[in-house]
Amino acid sequence: MRTSIGSIVLLSLFMLTCNTSNDGVDLSKREPLKDLAAILERGTLRVLTENGAVSFYEYKDKFLGFEYDILDTFARSIGVDLEVVMISNPKDFVKKLNTFEGDIIACNKPITMSDKELHAFSLPYNHSFQVLIQRNNPDSLIRDISELQNKTLYIRNKSAFVKRILHLEDEIGANIEVRTLPNYPIAEDLIEKVSNGEIDYTIAMENTARIEQSCVTNIDISTLLSVRQNIAFGLRKSDELLKEKLDYFLDDFLYSKAYKVLRNKYFDYMEETDFFIRQKDTITNEDIRLSDYDEMFKASALKRNWDWRFLASIAYQESRYNPNARGFGGAYGMMQFMPNTGPSFNVYPDSPPEVQIDAGMQYIDKLYNAWDNIESREQRLKFTLASYNAGKGHVEDAVRLAEKLGYNPTIWDENVELMIKLLSDPNYYRKPPVKYGAYRGPAKTYVKSIYSRYMSWRENE
Repeated sequence: MRTSIGSIVLLSLFMLTCNTSNDGVDLSKREPLKDLAAILERGTLRVLTENGAVSFYEYKDKFLGFEYDILDTFARSIGVDLEVVMISNPKDFVKKLNTFEGDIIACNKPITMSDKELHAFSLPYNHSFQVLIQRNNPDSLIRDISELQNKTLYIRNKSAFVKRILHLEDEIGANIEVRTLPNYPIAEDLIEKVSNGEIDYTIAMENTARIEQSCVTNIDISTLLSVRQNIAFGLRKSDELLKEKLDYFLDDFLYSKAYKVLRNKYFDYMEETDFFIRQKDTITNEDIRLSDYDEMFKASALKRNWDWRFLASIAYQESRYNPNARGFGGAYGMMQFMPNTGPSFNVYPDSPPEVQIDAGMQYIDKLYNAWDNIESREQRLKFTLASYNAGKGHVEDAVRLAEKLGYNPTIWDENVELMIKLLSDPNYYRKPPVKYGAYRGPAKTYVKSIYSRYMSWRENE
């Protein structure tokens, strides 16, 4: 093929234009942008984090986490999106930070002198203590750290807790056996193993332990193993402008109403709703009237051809019929809508009870229709309940695990419900076919409680 001289000239001019900025600077010779400028040009702030209760997780199809919410607010304040880079191996945090695979470390990280040698820290945005996690058995609780002599503590491999144990051994003048488990289980994974009796002791930061204690109530977290430690984000030492910008943001944000709301959302909500969490199920089979809202349940269910008692059983489980309830992650109202889900059903924290109930019925109906591949109505109802509690994504992960491991993916009982439990194990939640990460919620007991209560009410009509 012949090429004309004119074509060559035009091509040369085009290539020159593509490599030249508006002010005539040759872009091919320009120094690559670094620090804050690189983030602003890229349009994303990359956070290195882990799948944990304080840092980052997905719940009811919403991205959550105390640290995630802080950094998401910061990212929006500088006009970029927040991008999550999940880390499994603790030693990869610093490695990936210093190889520019991430911009900020967010893993509930205490400030230590040794870590200051590896990277910079932001202003502290939280504080916590290292605490001993043990089962709540009054006859064998450890309160004096000297009693850790010759005990076995399971901790995350390569974690900061190793240093604390070395100091404890020196302080008590005795050996503490330290063991790790494969696949780098995080604190929440180890807390669950303490709860179910697989191990006796582990260590966690108190803020993480307090969140987990709301789900696994048979653990004790009262024995302190450290002084109060400041928690901060990790940054590259070379990223001075990013640190300056983040510190300026934190210095203002930590005194704002938004920060107080955020702390309440993750750490203090248990106190506000403690009555509803601890209250026993006092409704008897002989009760004809279930609540003050029965007529509202009936009206909403009738519009979509549902049994109103199914809807009422969910509302009882979620809030004990409290239209002003506040729950984990910002969940609100009688039906405990998440802030990202409620508006799509036109329900908000200040919506009246009838609106809350009708929105809940709409959401339940939507989830039920999404499981149209389940032939059994009973099983389909249980998949609906699991999705309402855990989010459809985590239930889909459990279905995929069932298919992989030879269980029936269309049966909840003794099949998919078993897979839901595996989603708290890093041997499963960090590998295909799982897409949505760890799930440590009570979906199995949630489904059982609501469905059995519903059937009891039906049988005693």
